[in-house]
Amino acid sequence: MHKLKWTIGVVAVLFSALNFSRAADDETYDLRGPAPKVKQVFVTKGTLTIKDADTTMKFLGMEKKGKLTMVVTSEEEAKVLAVKGREVIKCQTKIIKEQAEIKADIGGIEINETESTPLEKEIVISERTADGKWKHLLVDTQPSAKQKKELNNRNGIENDDDLYPKEKVKVGHKWTVEAAALQKLLGNSFTDVKGKISQQFMKVEDVNQEKCAVIQSKGKITGKMKEDGEPNMDVEMDLTITTWKSLETGIAVKEKFEGKIKISGVQKMDDLKIEITMSGPVTGDSTTKLKPAK
Repeated sequence: MHKLKWTIGVVAVLFSALNFSRAADDETYDLRGPAPKVKQVFVTKGTLTIKDADTTMKFLGMEKKGKLTMVVTSEEEAKVLAVKGREVIKCQTKIIKEQAEIKADIGGIEINETESTPLEKEIVISERTADGKWKHLLVDTQPSAKQKKELNNRNGIENDDDLYPKEKVKVGHKWTVEAAALQKLLGNSFTDVKGKISQQFMKVEDVNQEKCAVIQSKGKITGKMKEDGEPNMDVEMDLTITTWKSLETGIAVKEKFEGKIKISGVQKMDDLKIEITMSGPVTGDSTTKLKPAK
């Protein structure tokens, strides 16, 4: 079931007591924030949960149905090595934790396992090429075949400018963006991202004594996930996302989301082709902290 776990688990690249601070009605805010700086270090922790998803597997003329629950946890430390304008063009990422815990009973097939991705505990150097894509190397080691596939699905540090207005806006401002704006944040394992996302600047709150814009985003998103380099898994998501974005640094210091997800397609397991459909509720949260400069 290894491939099933991580085709589902890659969804996790998709997405991180508060004191209320009232903003003046005529005050405006830059939601994009400043450009990244060389030597900045971001520590991000995240969890994604798919609970009791209805799951169907078809193979060899048989059909198996049941429930699947999966929890994906991740922690990484990313350092900015080079910047051009508002874009990071080189970075280093230490993958501290990247694991999936899966429990399922699908037609008598029981699964109760926890497994790490091939890149856990590795340090990755990522550099943006002239065509805007990323190339990745492991520090002090040559990647295995499995690690090469994982590296091909990664991006480096990407900004989220396309999700926010260019101009300063007031609390209450509403706008809509194409879901394609999420493409570079989702990684290379996703293609053909479509849909619209409705967003609203809800209020200003303090998070750990840091003033943050609270932004709510809602939308239905479709796309394809790659399996062995081919986009053969269809993904549908209906999500509500709340983001706490630092008004000083532009970092999304806290995020949470909830909604529904459906994944369907054909996977190869050894020489066996299995048609898989999975749908159910999905929730997640993440935090990002700017590590103090030494």
